[in-house]
Amino acid sequence: MAHSQISWCQVGSHIVVIDIRRDTYLQLPPSLVEAFHALRYAGRPGGGPAECLEALARIGLCDKDYTRPAEQPTIRVPAHDMPPPAVGYRRPPPQTMMAALARIITARLAVRALPLRVLAQRVRRLETWPSRPMAQADVAARTAVFVQARQLLPARGACLPDSIALVHFLRAREIACNMVFGVRLDPFEAHCWVQNTDAILGDTHERVSCFTPILQL
Repeated sequence: MAHSQISWCQVGSHIVVIDIRRDTYLQLPPSLVEAFHALRYAGRPGGGPAECLEALARIGLCDKDYTRPAEQPTIRVPAHDMPPPAVGYRRPPPQTMMAALARIITARLAVRALPLRVLAQRVRRLETWPSRPMAQADVAARTAVFVQARQLLPARGACLPDSIALVHFLRAREIACNMVFGVRLDPFEAHCWVQNTDAILGDTHERVSCFTPILQL
């Protein structure tokens, strides 16, 4: 079976792979793209060189017997982002703001100290936390508290820890949500964000729409 720590997406004619074990991204060369498509569409190895199939197996995109190629994840990105609540919403309790700040600081420290595979395991475990239906206005209000806290701790390139922190913060308040990784090419850039079934949370659709989703936790 293709490795569970591998995920991939297609960007134009290119295939990009994320390897959670190695905390790295890989863009397949054309020879591997051709061999991988042969496996996907024919269900069997094509006529390409054996070394291409061996490379796909090493990466984790297929089994060692060159069958069962890794399936592309189906990740739907909502067309809307969750705006902050209307002006005039009451100021959040200090303990809620402190909880958001603590989540952000903890996540930023964790990203420096832990490999991606461990961080991903922790985020995936959050799916077992209870959640309940909630009005969009309430989700927006709770997300806005986190955004306000994040503005007090500005940092460049902090989408990974801040997304981890937001997932923890919202899940602790019984809000179901997921963390999504995306990529774009020319030049290569990776990004991650949080979303639920209705909206992108704590980020903007304008920003997120530049990326092709590759992994959802």
